[in-house]
Amino acid sequence: MKTQAPFFPLQSPTRFFASSHAPIDFYFKKCARDFSVCEEPLYPFSGTGHHTILKVRKKDQSTWEMLSLFSQISGCKMADFGYAGLKDKQAISVQYISLPKIYTPALEKHAPTLHDHGIKILEINAHSHKIRLGHLKGNHFFMRLKKLKPLDVRKIEQVLDFLRVYGFPNYFGAQRFGKSGDNFKQSAPRSKKLNAFFLSSYQSHLFNHWLSARMRLNALLNHFSPKELCAEFPLGLDTLKAIKDQEHYFKLLEGDILCHYPFGKYFVHEDPLNCTRLLTQEIAPTGLLSGQKVAHAQKSAWSLECPYAHPLKAQGDRRYALVFPSEVRFSYISQEAQGKLEFFLPKGAYATIFLEEIAGRVLFSPKELA
Repeated sequence: MKTQAPFFPLQSPTRFFASSHAPIDFYFKKCARDFSVCEEPLYPFSGTGHHTILKVRKKDQSTWEMLSLFSQISGCKMADFGYAGLKDKQAISVQYISLPKIYTPALEKHAPTLHDHGIKILEINAHSHKIRLGHLKGNHFFMRLKKLKPLDVRKIEQVLDFLRVYGFPNYFGAQRFGKSGDNFKQSAPRSKKLNAFFLSSYQSHLFNHWLSARMRLNALLNHFSPKELCAEFPLGLDTLKAIKDQEHYFKLLEGDILCHYPFGKYFVHEDPLNCTRLLTQEIAPTGLLSGQKVAHAQKSAWSLECPYAHPLKAQGDRRYALVFPSEVRFSYISQEAQGKLEFFLPKGAYATIFLEEIAGRVLFSPKELA
């Protein structure tokens, strides 16, 4: 499939939120007291094999810092460690780490040293192979929201009811783009040296622009007639009329690549019944992570995906455009004007993006999250 001339947006895209509520005021800062994350593995570990599985809890340590300390203590090479994902530094994080069994006794022997660095081994198990990146179902989160007024508490409860049903746009978080928020610029298509990390950041940047464009279409359909939007979007009047009547705020276009949720096979949107399946969270639309050997949208959906599709020298993929939070619990302590928020998100989704959806405003700068 051919793409148009390369497009390289230098600025971060405009954020469009799922709900149209007025911004909600509260205070949140990422720190170990007010933020925690607990990983849920993709599969149960067998209990036998040549790899040790450590369930570890860390405080104020990045995953890389923790693994570096493990390496120094045990002698295990960094490349021999396995992990499913990187966890936040400014938090209490629980995650699973694998390493060859031969190095386990040294880590157990130096438990006091690990404790001094805010790390504790909670459980030791075994498995037949190392943990691979992405091998997790998702993460359980806890956030403490401060300076909350009773009126804003009621607003949060209403927004959470909405997001449970309709989900939220799955933007990449600001932390994906470095302290300056622009590390994607290092991998512009014109560059001769494409570092894998920066290239991945560029894929994420393009995805966010595509998602912003789709969310903008959704927002404008709430305020303007299809006829008024014809000049703005190359979809045709009949298509705009048809999608305006869809109940979900994210309007499906013919040719969208959908996927069974929370995992499953990709398929092309052609059946109107998919709109109902989206409402019941059976499926979700996906957006493009540009690269090689990846399915592109078709027909109407392709006209809005095309500007963000490039044959980058990287493995392409699709990413859920929407995610549905689950296990959502919110409680309010009036004496302290604090709220406790707990929820589960599938892998790849950002807790900070979910919190910004609740607030209805951008809360974090790249520097705060990097």
